[in-house]
Amino acid sequence: MSKTGGRLWAALVVLACSVGPVLVAPARATTEAGAESASASAAAHRKTERDRIAREREALTARRQQEEAVCYQRFAVEDCLRGVRAKARETHDRLRAQEIELNDAERREKAAERLRAIEDKQTAVPPAAKRAEAQVRKPAADPDAAKAQRDTEAHQRAQQQNSRAQAQATEQATRAAANADRAAQSRAKHEQALQAAEERRARVEKSRSDALAQGRKPAAPLPAPAASAPTR
Repeated sequence: MSKTGGRLWAALVVLACSVGPVLVAPARATTEAGAESASASAAAHRKTERDRIAREREALTARRQQEEAVCYQRFAVEDCLRGVRAKARETHDRLRAQEIELNDAERREKAAERLRAIEDKQTAVPPAAKRAEAQVRKPAADPDAAKAQRDTEAHQRAQQQNSRAQAQATEQATRAAANADRAAQSRAKHEQALQAAEERRARVEKSRSDALAQGRKPAAPLPAPAASAPTR
């Protein structure tokens, strides 16, 4: 190969390398535009189908109500109602299947869009830039700083454990005081009941003594109060 031919070949190689990325970008933009157009068309189709399903459901409900009203005017009401409801259920199941198919298609389209966005993001950032960004984000490890961080975390954990222990001790003391207060109140009520019973018995005994002294028949004595133990 002559020197002139070599220089011409090198110029063609440089030109192809410089034009290549320029040609790739419009092609990608065209592909993305086509995907967006297809997505918008599919979304419009789904909306039209959902509107149709909603209208058919409303019509189904109205038709079922009318047919049920006719059934109530017939002799075999239950058989007529079963037939009407079975037919309405069949139509409802068909509409529901269509709705599920639309929802599945929408989920698949959104999943494809997310995957495409992730791929575009990964393609936009060169590997060298990713490595540089990772190095910037992750500074060199400092042994002294790491030890200080561990000591701080250990101190925080110890403080949290002490706080929990103090809270538990306070709760137990509060519960014990409440139990003691309830026991004291129960004992006081029990003693008051015994004292009231004793006073009633003394009054009855005095009334009996007065009646005997006056020659009247005394009243029957009161039963002895039950000596129930106070709650502790």
